Amino acid sequence: MGLVSLKGTGTGIILELDPKSSFDLLVKEVASKFRESRSFLGKASMGMIIRGRILYDKEENEILKAISDNCDINITCVLREDPETDRIFASYIKRPEVTEQEEQVIDDSNDEVLTEENIEAAKDQAVIHSGSLRSGQSLTYDKSVIVLGDIKPGASITSDGSIFVMGALRGSAYAGASGDETAFVMALEFDPLQVRIANTIAISPDSDEGPKIRFRKFMKPQNEKNTEVAYISNGHIVKDVYGAAFLRDNRFI
Repeated sequence: MGLVSLKGTGTGIILELDPKSSFDLLVKEVASKFRESRSFLGKASMGMIIRGRILYDKEENEILKAISDNCDINITCVLREDPETDRIFASYIKRPEVTEQEEQVIDDSNDEVLTEENIEAAKDQAVIHSGSLRSGQSLTYDKSVIVLGDIKPGASITSDGSIFVMGALRGSAYAGASGDETAFVMALEFDPLQVRIANTIAISPDSDEGPKIRFRKFMKPQNEKNTEVAYISNGHIVKDVYGAAFLRDNRFI
């Protein structure tokens, strides 16, 4: 791999950055890569995964500016790869059957990229929706759903399974619509108008009336953003920071 590697998938882009190169050099290379791929990428809205290097918010913004200045795509959300996130996604996305020899190749490469084949296999367990939902839009699925974008105020999403929002959740989310009380709602920015899981409903703590979403642990500082998750505990919808503790307590690990 060079300093920067750009890979397209069925749901977005994987951007791999060399961990040892200077950041300024990487920004220039990102600009060059996207400029070269401008006609191929078109004007689509898509999510992006960043691999190989941990970025500060300021650095991530510089990368996004280099992209927007050199191509016409709209990056709806950015995922910084997280082993715990990968672990929970793996429970909802089936890998296609492979032979023992192919399994060895996958293990050795340590570089699994979504292909048309395993995207189709994933659809058996979860739906991947690329793009944000705007006010007035509503989507309903009979399985878990991964949204590569935001749920804007006035928009809603319903799923018989769990809901993963790889962006900001500011509208309404209804998980476990078929009655599954083990379903949950996760978002990178969690500020919904309303969350419903099975037959339990909760609204934003800032709203005036109705049952509020409860905080399981201490409130996070206002300037700190964490991925959060809502689920049913003791008959109430509670909100918690997403991480190893949530996965362990809910028997995902």
